[in-house]
Amino acid sequence: MLIVGREIGQSVIIGEGIKVSVLQYDSKLRLVIDAPKHLRISKVKQKEGSSLNLKKRATIIGNTMLIGDDIKVTILRTESGLLRFAIDAPKEVSVFREELYKTRSLI
Repeated sequence: MLIVGREIGQSVIIGEGIKVSVLQYDSKLRLVIDAPKHLRISKVKQKEGSSLNLKKRATIIGNTMLIGDDIKVTILRTESGLLRFAIDAPKEVSVFREELYKTRSLI
């Protein structure tokens, strides 16, 4: 699992075609997921009493979204109040902050 900090309006790129952004509507934070049409996007129901294996002082503040069959994205809040993504994807799937992905593609 990878945890990446993002501000409102910033994104991460997962694999070669998935873009996950944090946006704010009114006072609520929302995940916006752009993915190829063949990938199903769905909410994962959280079981009561279950928790992700997270570092101390990190709590889930949003739903977990399943992208395809094996990529999960969850919005977290940490002690400092920063917004973070928990991304659970197979080892071979690359994850980049959008600004680094753009720099990488220019090289």
